[in-house]
Amino acid sequence: MNRSGALIALTLLAVSCTGGSFLIETESFDDKGGWLADHQAFEKIHSSYLLAHGKGTPVEDATTAISVPSPGKYHVYASTFNWTAPWYEEEGPGAFQIAVDGDVLPEILGTKGDKWGWQYAGCVDLDEAATLSLKDLTGFDGRVDAIYFTKKRKAPSDDYLSLDRKRQKWTGITGTHKEPGADLVVVGGGIAGCSTALTAARYGLNVILIDNQPWLGGNAQLFPSIGGLGFKNLYPKLGRLTCEMVGLDPSQKDEALKIHGTDPTGTGGLHNDDEAFSDELRRPVTDERSSDILDTEKKVRASGEEITDSGELKALREEYIRKNSSIRRERILKEAGVRVYQNIQIYKVQKKGSKISGVTGKNLNTGEEYSFSGTLFADCTGDGVVGYLAGADFAIGRESKDFAGEPSAPGVPDKKTQGSTLWWYSFPRNDPGSFPKPDEIPWAIQVDSAYHIKGTAGDWWWETGLEIDNALEPELVRDNLLRAIYGNWAYLKNYDPDYAPYRLDYVQHIGMKRESRRLLGDVILTETDILSKKEYEDASFTSTWTIDVHTARPDNAARYPGWEWITTCSKDKVDRYHVPYRCLYSRSIDNLFIGGRCMSVSHLALGTVRVQFTLGMAGEVTGMAAKICKDHGSLPRSVYLNYLDELKDCMTTGIPGTK
Repeated sequence: MNRSGALIALTLLAVSCTGGSFLIETESFDDKGGWLADHQAFEKIHSSYLLAHGKGTPVEDATTAISVPSPGKYHVYASTFNWTAPWYEEEGPGAFQIAVDGDVLPEILGTKGDKWGWQYAGCVDLDEAATLSLKDLTGFDGRVDAIYFTKKRKAPSDDYLSLDRKRQKWTGITGTHKEPGADLVVVGGGIAGCSTALTAARYGLNVILIDNQPWLGGNAQLFPSIGGLGFKNLYPKLGRLTCEMVGLDPSQKDEALKIHGTDPTGTGGLHNDDEAFSDELRRPVTDERSSDILDTEKKVRASGEEITDSGELKALREEYIRKNSSIRRERILKEAGVRVYQNIQIYKVQKKGSKISGVTGKNLNTGEEYSFSGTLFADCTGDGVVGYLAGADFAIGRESKDFAGEPSAPGVPDKKTQGSTLWWYSFPRNDPGSFPKPDEIPWAIQVDSAYHIKGTAGDWWWETGLEIDNALEPELVRDNLLRAIYGNWAYLKNYDPDYAPYRLDYVQHIGMKRESRRLLGDVILTETDILSKKEYEDASFTSTWTIDVHTARPDNAARYPGWEWITTCSKDKVDRYHVPYRCLYSRSIDNLFIGGRCMSVSHLALGTVRVQFTLGMAGEVTGMAAKICKDHGSLPRSVYLNYLDELKDCMTTGIPGTK
């Protein structure tokens, strides 16, 4: 089947089958209703899924038309599980049912099972066409990956990896879309990836940028301010392209680079309501792609409620800036000739010897497979996905003091990392509604009068996953923080009169990660290097952030060991530090650059390089190095060994076409 034929089949959800079986991927539903697409279980199920993220109110049905290959009686199974099973032994809250042509199948799904698997929904007689619906029963994050119809009462395998090819066949997908090759393939569309791709493209390279989200920008389009400064650079021209990537008004770039310039610590960030952002970016967003905050705004306005609270108006203005900046990024990248692929999750790597020859990904909306070949690759995923799949050397967790004599390192190494955050808001409403009491949601984290967290909104310190692999278990990490948000709000709403007028209207559902894998280069930057101001001949971009490392707050850790959800941070001052180029390529994969927070640093050093503006400048350096590799037919290590003066010239003169 060619590409257009596959798309038609997916649109109609008509599938050829053998043995009287076919499968419907929920992310391909015609109308998702109130269900949200989520990719955070991809490592387990090789697919995205739909999430009933209603904050305790059942969401609208998701519906789709299906074409039945062979009319008759079918047994129906759903791929789902009880997401609270890691903490709660009884039935979970994620209940939903399946309906066909309005008739609801008898079994309640999503409340049992301790891992993703197939649950029986019931039996139905199907004609040639039907309407399939997902009916959420609670609003508490039920989830469903796929619906399987079979004339024999036998569920598919729970081994999703081995099932991968078969489920593609069931949904009418054959073959892989092989995209034309590139000089540089950048995986990860955060600020680091966008800056890397745009820099290389402006030097004339043929560039591909691949991201797994619908909006470019990574964490920067999810919530955080743009931390880190550019005005203290060793190479002052670095940072100007990053201004474009974060959405600063071009006429204000010089001033934007000097924001917080009087801060004696050299720290600070470009917050999303700073004057440096143009009026264009403050306008309401007309793009129809899903956004937790914008979707909430639509629902509130549709209910007839006026949005007048200053905090809510500020939250909306900041979201307008984030999403309009993302739209602007796409335009700038495409104008430079970058081929941008979004909603693609890379999950395979092809190698020839110690070089990567290609990467393969799956479209999270359609299930279609795409392959990308290239000469050079840049892993800007934050999780080191490409390097990990290629077998690159990597580290995760904390190094011991013996590793590099870091003053803040523990005596023995461990797997502790910084975690992930979800932002949430509650606002005063004319109809503040109700929320279950703590004992009505026993699966949530339980707080009481002696211990609870006051506040009407989340903040950076609502953070979990400090002892969990944030790369392999993002769904688990996110779910634990949902339990914390719901459990704490249940107490505030019901037992503290100050919160009675408030309604929990917004809870983010995509986690914002701080740390997972770090790929290792020829230099591993450490806290010792930074504090001693060790000078490297290949010094490149500049870090001005503190050594900002998050750990569990002791009172929270005492009550919720292993599942902490409130953190504190160190704030060791850093006078600007210039990071060596050798942190930006893999020591074990010859043609792999490392970008973003998975660069070659220790756990402690990550605390000062991991913020958005700093990572964008690192991306500029990587793009320059890719240009030098292209010019000489060389590899990333050769830039240091043979062409370091050329890299310094690029950093001095700046990027062509950048103001």
